[in-house]
Parts: sequence; structure tokens; C-alpha cells
Amino acid sequence: MIRPVVLAPVPCVHLESANSVPGLSASVFFGSSHEADPPLPIGVPVFIYASIPPHALFKPGQFSWTGTLASVVRAVASGPRSGKHPDPSRRPPTAEAKDGPFLYFWEVQNLEQLATPRRLGDFKSKTSINEVPRWPVVAEADF
Repeated sequence: MIRPVVLAPVPCVHLESANSVPGLSASVFFGSSHEADPPLPIGVPVFIYASIPPHALFKPGQFSWTGTLASVVRAVASGPRSGKHPDPSRRPPTAEAKDGPFLYFWEVQNLEQLATPRRLGDFKSKTSINEVPRWPVVAEADF
């Protein structure tokens, strides 16, 4: 059965950081500054490419983490947290400490590492997916 999914890169250090904090694997927010077109569909599976090697979690050409897209929220618009998530406790500690400003944040529930990673070729989109996306994109997968 073909279903919509979201494909997204997340730096390895942020996945490791989120995985090390109790509760963040249940619900964690990652940032992006690229407006999704079409908008990201809430409730669909998310497949995450652990990016930015060298790192033990890096698996070239493979989406090795998954979860469910639970929400998308805008970044704080002004003040000392401008460009940040409203609640720093919902972000991986490394991301909260080191990331610059974003436009929005996408929430992944039930973040987990896949026992068997999925290859880029397992996914299709209206536009050809020839390389790992640089931001969250909508695609399709056959389950």
C-alpha cells in the first residue's frame, strides 16, 4: 500500500542528544527554515536521514530513524528566543545550545532507530528524489 511520508535530515549529534534525554524520544522537535510545499501532513510516518558525518549514527544513503509527524509550530517571532522553539525542553540539548534561528519546528513522536534502514530508492515523490533532502519533504513509500 502506497502512503505519504515525510523525509527529513537531522544531524547525527541531535539524534544522539534527543535519544539520551528521557522523554524526548516520545516527543521531540527539530527545526527547519525551508517552507514546506505542500505543507507537511500531520500523522504520517517520518523517515530521518542521520546527517553530518563523521558520527557512529551516520549511514550513507539510508534513512535510519523513524517516528510520526505530530505537529508543526512556528518559531518564536521576537524577543530573546526569536527563531527558537517556544519550549527549550522539547528540543535536543545539542540543538537548543548550538542551532541558529529557524522558521518552524516539526514534532516527531515515538522517535526510534530502525532495525533495518530504508534506502533513498525506497521513496518516491512528484519530483524525482535523486539525493537526500536538505529539509523535510513529502514523499511516498510502499508499506
